Amino acid sequence: MTANLFAQTNYNDSIELAKYLEIENKIWDSICIAQTKIAKEEIGNGQLTFVIPKGMVEMYESDSELDLILSRYNIKTIPQGIFCTASDKQFCYGDLMNKEIERKFGKYFIEEKRIEAEKAYVRKNINKIFSSSDCDRNHSIYPFTKNLDDFLEKYDKDYFKTFLYPQDYIHRKENDSYSWTTVEFVLTVKGELRNLRVNSSFRQPYNEKFAKDFNTRAISFVKKIKWIPNKKSGITVNSNESVTFMYDHENWKR
Repeated sequence: MTANLFAQTNYNDSIELAKYLEIENKIWDSICIAQTKIAKEEIGNGQLTFVIPKGMVEMYESDSELDLILSRYNIKTIPQGIFCTASDKQFCYGDLMNKEIERKFGKYFIEEKRIEAEKAYVRKNINKIFSSSDCDRNHSIYPFTKNLDDFLEKYDKDYFKTFLYPQDYIHRKENDSYSWTTVEFVLTVKGELRNLRVNSSFRQPYNEKFAKDFNTRAISFVKKIKWIPNKKSGITVNSNESVTFMYDHENWKR
């Protein structure tokens, strides 16, 4: 009886979902038809608009700069929020406009202008402290690597080459969480370190007595490195950086 009731409930829910999706699709069909008509009329009148998606997509801080650059080509920009829907018909206006812009100016026109806008934004905000995650991935602040991925793998290996654990340190067991020390700092355009902060966290309360020593060692390592200023869009910038040393990671066995 219970199984039959459960099956009937699932069946009814499926019916309701199908009805909902049918209504939603009709709504998006109507929106798409209307937006396509508007786009065609504007294109026919020589009016071009680049739609900047907002929401669950990669977003930029250089939209104002992009708007200014595109205005030189008589192209407007407008933002468009991205809805949580399976339908791609929310993009009918933007897709048609983008195809016309590409046809008129070239396949990589918008991409090239976005790069130009990003550079303009960085120059305009040259004194800003940028997040390291917003900086160029093909650049490394660590002098012994050439890109971000290599840096993330290399610096802790170098740290643990000479790291010795105290004799009474309680090591991590296989399924335990890791203990760690993180050093945060601002790396200036001149390669100087500012606002150094350090913090250690231990999974074994007994190991807390080593915090001061581990903090000192981590800070000492960071200060000895001749860090290379970070870059954003190829331009040297101030940046917030951090390095984390995971204890009892595979490196400590080497």
